[in-house]
Amino acid sequence: MVLTGCGFVTPSGDSDGSGENTGNGDVVGTPAPLRNVPRELSTLADGKLVVYRMPGMQGKRINATAMLFTPRKSPPAGGWPLFVWGHGTVGWAPECAPSVQLQEHKKWADQPNAALLAAVLKMGIAVVAPDYEGMGPVAAGVTAGHGYYHLSSQGKSMIFAAVAAKRYLGGKASGKWVPAGWSEGGFAALAAAYYSRLSKKAEPALDYRGTISLAPVPDVPDMNKLLWRDIANGSKPGTTPTEHQIDQLVFANAETIYFTKTQRYAGYRVAPERIYGQNMLKFYQQDWRTCLDDLNAMVKRDIKSYLNSSPSRRLSSYPGIRGNRPNSLPENRRFFERNQGKLENSTLPGSVLWLYGADDITSPSSVTYHVVNKMLANANDINLAVFEGAGHYDVPTVGLPLIQARLRQLFR
Repeated sequence: MVLTGCGFVTPSGDSDGSGENTGNGDVVGTPAPLRNVPRELSTLADGKLVVYRMPGMQGKRINATAMLFTPRKSPPAGGWPLFVWGHGTVGWAPECAPSVQLQEHKKWADQPNAALLAAVLKMGIAVVAPDYEGMGPVAAGVTAGHGYYHLSSQGKSMIFAAVAAKRYLGGKASGKWVPAGWSEGGFAALAAAYYSRLSKKAEPALDYRGTISLAPVPDVPDMNKLLWRDIANGSKPGTTPTEHQIDQLVFANAETIYFTKTQRYAGYRVAPERIYGQNMLKFYQQDWRTCLDDLNAMVKRDIKSYLNSSPSRRLSSYPGIRGNRPNSLPENRRFFERNQGKLENSTLPGSVLWLYGADDITSPSSVTYHVVNKMLANANDINLAVFEGAGHYDVPTVGLPLIQARLRQLFR
């Protein structure tokens, strides 16, 4: 380890919702006990589903949901601090939400990170795990419209989940809070830092202490450039693509559906026909509700079927996303400039512990280091912990001791 310093609406743009705090973070109804909580957590904590209000991407106040886990032991003097946890990519439709998968399908969508959350609960810290805007049980008033890598949507999903938890717990919560998350959730944690001032405006008792971001993908367009370079290398005449290269093409295609759905929902005039070839356009139109694991499997089967149908076919000719070219489309560029780009060029309050595995192919090292250096140049207080030999999915495990040490520091 190395430690270093659908009809279109108007895009939400730069609005931070600061003039609309009344009602944001309010708890809707009475939180209900969670069903099917994994034993790693149920033996340590009581789990409830909290429905809360937040400003949505289309400018309306909406319902959102979060899972709240409170330690079974009594709160310490002053109350439990809050660890607001952002999950990794699971899909775009409401039913893909971790709380829905847990209660309706007995599936813990965040299983790789259950040990991390259990360790945090053992420290006497309450865990708040938002489903994010547009994801959660429709019976709770959640409607489709997930803000996948949308700065405002993901940041406010985290922030107003913290507000709702504090309002529900009252004196049992100290008000100290830290956003954290892995992969997509790592971006959500950074987005929460960006908008963190809104938490105190909505709930003066809240005290933002800093951020922990695990394996975020900080610059999707740059990541795509490297990804398509690898796919091109696996498409040379006379070569047979490896399973890894096929997986790279699956990755380059499947999750793009969630970006396009978000962009169009948020008002960006993105034309799917300019992004996808006929195979992926069909997936986009018919399978956007499919959650990530199943979508990946469907796309992979289609790619293999395409390759096996003729020896002349190559990875790069698969009629899916049109290579790296969609990144140059004006509306795509505008989306990433207003979201990830805005984050890169900001100065976040407080400190950021950024955990990264050197073997992470989801966010290649050159992309991560470039963004971190750019943010350091903008006077951000970032501690980058790099774990040699660790991949994207390893970071929550190998980084746990550093996470615990940082939480002890931030919550003292």
